[in-house]
Amino acid sequence: MTGNVTRKPNGKVAIVTGAAQGIGAAIATRLAHDGFDVVIADLKSADAKATAVAKTCEAAGARAAVIPVDVRSEEDVGALVAATVEQLGRVDVMVANAGIGPPVDFLETTTRTMNDLWEINIRGVMYCYQAAARQMIKQGDGGRLIAASSIAGLTGFPQLGMYSASKFAVRGLNQCAAAELGKYGITCNTYNPGVVQTDMWTGLDKFYSGRAGAPDGSALAAQAAANPMRRNTDAAEVANSVSFLAGPNSAYVSGASLCISGGQQMH
Repeated sequence: MTGNVTRKPNGKVAIVTGAAQGIGAAIATRLAHDGFDVVIADLKSADAKATAVAKTCEAAGARAAVIPVDVRSEEDVGALVAATVEQLGRVDVMVANAGIGPPVDFLETTTRTMNDLWEINIRGVMYCYQAAARQMIKQGDGGRLIAASSIAGLTGFPQLGMYSASKFAVRGLNQCAAAELGKYGITCNTYNPGVVQTDMWTGLDKFYSGRAGAPDGSALAAQAAANPMRRNTDAAEVANSVSFLAGPNSAYVSGASLCISGGQQMH
């Protein structure tokens, strides 16, 4: 857990998108404890939550900035990186965490749903990787690009067809970025969580439990029972894995997809 990490400032700066809550907030907090200064990047409408996360990071000893961003906009993401450099001096880690995952039947998937998932889950990663990589190349000492995929980016799941497609695409994009950017000392990796106790999975649980005519919580309980470790994970455990990808011990890891599923998915 982050509270057990002794902070040693490392002079580096990490941006985390979708960081106002859930996995993103846990990642930002963990990286603050790891010694990074952090940017909490999320939609303007999430400013209050983002500010609370920033205060937690500051309490750990980090410099923290709240910078609004809509990852669907290339201009917004470019401005995010520019503002990070202006306020904190540099960019060493980009965690493209922002994403959505609405459940919908395959035959009911609309163009609107496909566009929303593509714009946020894949174009958002592309813009974040591009803008951060340009800054890292300018700095001349490498960096870490890290993106959120999912176990649904390893195997397709019912009612998550376009979500799965977008997360498969994140892995493909990440591998291509790793092949092209390695010469600059930039590593590119994805983290692929299983069932995480977050608001997103609370919504999925309500959907799947309702489909089965079961009480809320039933789908989450079934997932835990079916997992080899007999439990689901939480945001802090996902953040621990991202900490590894952002830290010095993963310097030769690139193009990888780190599966965080307790053995539910093996890769």
